[in-house]
Amino acid sequence: MAPPDDDDGSDLDSLLRGRSFEDRTFTGLELQEADLAGKEFAGCTFVGCKAQESRWRGCRLEDCVFERCDLTQARPAGMVAGKLQFRGCKLMGVEWTELGRFVGLGFSECTLQYASFLRMSLCRADFFDCTITEANFFEVDLGEANFRGSSLAGSVFRGCKLRKTDFSAATGVFVDPAANEAREAIVPVESAVLLAMHLGLRVAGYSGPAAKSEATRAGRGRRR
Repeated sequence: MAPPDDDDGSDLDSLLRGRSFEDRTFTGLELQEADLAGKEFAGCTFVGCKAQESRWRGCRLEDCVFERCDLTQARPAGMVAGKLQFRGCKLMGVEWTELGRFVGLGFSECTLQYASFLRMSLCRADFFDCTITEANFFEVDLGEANFRGSSLAGSVFRGCKLRKTDFSAATGVFVDPAANEAREAIVPVESAVLLAMHLGLRVAGYSGPAAKSEATRAGRGRRR
């Protein structure tokens, strides 16, 4: 990593003009549509920043935290991310792809509605208490990832590696074993029932229009 830039001027000015930052906290910055390409951050924290549609190609972030930031439709493609944590952030419509070989992402109490995770490794990633509705996971290695407390209603998993992925405390989960490597994935009872009904089985104790409607919606999500 390059030597950190001197801290002169406002946080916004120094962020936009500088290239390398270490152990800095950036609070309440207006970064809508900002181009942050090529910058390097180590041990930095972003708090309450507005960075909708910001661009991060070629940016390197190591051991950084985003807290209560709005990153709706941000463009992280081409970012190098190691030990990157998001807490209470809005990340709607973000397409996560091309993040380098060793990716370390964690999400807590975030909104990831309409997000897409494409062709990447997220082994052991944490998705705690997040809203991940209508999202896409295509060709993602989610081995041993944990979705505790998260809502996955309408989300699609296709071509994913789900060995020991823990969905046990998530809601709205529908994982098709025919479209994913799902051996040893841990799913809640309701998800197993939905899959069985989608395959045409009748499950004792689970019947009626409501259950059939859920199975139909799950099937539509699978075909998306």
